[in-house]
Amino acid sequence: MRQLANSQTGAVGVRFLAMEWSITLGVVALFGGIAAFAGWKSGRPQKDSLKPRFISWPVVAILAAVFVVFAVIHALNLMGMQTGSRTLGRYGS
Repeated sequence: MRQLANSQTGAVGVRFLAMEWSITLGVVALFGGIAAFAGWKSGRPQKDSLKPRFISWPVVAILAAVFVVFAVIHALNLMGMQTGSRTLGRYGS
């Protein structure tokens, strides 16, 4: 997706790369905001009521933080850093 299949460089390859960056940075900002809000919401004291909470804010904060980590790893890959090449150890190719 970053470049054309026949390794031509041109405006189309640059456009796809810019679109990929904007989506990645948008995901980092969106889920970073969700993680910050959920962390703030989970730290507030609970009201004394018999009604159950429908949203578990600590779980939402953890899941949003996981999405942020994966998006940052994707951004590092877009910058050219090789990540995850030895995840399988000696069993990988």
